[in-house]
Amino acid sequence: PILWAVVDEAVLRRPLGGPEVMRGQIDHILNSLELPNVTVQIVPFSVGGHAAAGGPFSILRFSQPDLPDVVYMEQLTSAVYLEKRDDVDSYLEVMERLCIEAEPVGRTRQLLLELREEL
Repeated sequence: PILWAVVDEAVLRRPLGGPEVMRGQIDHILNSLELPNVTVQIVPFSVGGHAAAGGPFSILRFSQPDLPDVVYMEQLTSAVYLEKRDDVDSYLEVMERLCIEAEPVGRTRQLLLELREEL
């Protein structure tokens, strides 16, 4: 599997569990960056509102050509899977815009280390 995550800076700064827990979470992301199949980008506050401001989502892509892409969204008491091509295409466009608006992949490690030092 390949994971490409685009994370809003707000989720990295929201204080949950105290500084020790937050450092642990950042350390986990930093360790994950060592894996060849993991890519993380951060959308900085300076971008302002962004294409995914409506909430988190995942795009599931499969290596088998007969399995279509699916968008997965968790909700409070359930989850939604979007399979219609038009819906999936809309989310693919949002993901593409996020990747463009986010800091380049090569800056992720440095941004996480700076954030960790601030805690």
